[in-house]
Amino acid sequence: MSKKGYSLPKFWGGYDHYDENGKKIGTSEPNWFGGFNEYDNDHKKVGYSTPNWVGGYNEYDNSGKKTGESNPNFWGGFDHLDANGKKESTSEPSLLGGYNNNDPKRRTTGTSDPVTFPYQALNGQHPQPGAVEDKSGGEGCYIATCVYGSYDCPQVWTLRRFRDETLKQHALGRAFVRVYYAVSPTLVRRFGHTKRFQRFWRGRLDRLVQRLNAKDVKDT
Repeated sequence: MSKKGYSLPKFWGGYDHYDENGKKIGTSEPNWFGGFNEYDNDHKKVGYSTPNWVGGYNEYDNSGKKTGESNPNFWGGFDHLDANGKKESTSEPSLLGGYNNNDPKRRTTGTSDPVTFPYQALNGQHPQPGAVEDKSGGEGCYIATCVYGSYDCPQVWTLRRFRDETLKQHALGRAFVRVYYAVSPTLVRRFGHTKRFQRFWRGRLDRLVQRLNAKDVKDT
């Protein structure tokens, strides 16, 4: 089961979007209307979203034609509708802190974890929780990405390989990974922009990466 992609928060607000191989495919940036402008990887605007009266978002292509909307539902998630108001899918909070993605009949089609900010395809739609089908349970290195500024840099690749090839191979390591991904999103959202947070983690991560590289953990 493949992972379709993930999104990570930008330092100045918004999200960078990546495919399942870590290649950047677009960006969502806050706009003056309280929604998001959507851009492809060449930073060409492809659509935008605006808040609607029910607390969700209306989505439009770059010509201003409505392509859909996402509205809060009774379950604490979102209903995703097409341009004609027909429900296409829903996302509902899961017990692990992510979202279950369901078809209109509430049959689960995929899941997303709380670390890999899920997003909708770049067709003018605002990134909403649970919009991407993610059945892999894949995770990003949240704090490391914040500190080094890229999900794809050598240091983060080293840490990702250590996580996948070492920590996840035994029960204690898997427990540590689960706790880390339960806590780190909140830490980054609240403190990731501060110099103290950056200094605290940069030194520790640099030393860990050096030790892992010395043990032949690959950085690509």
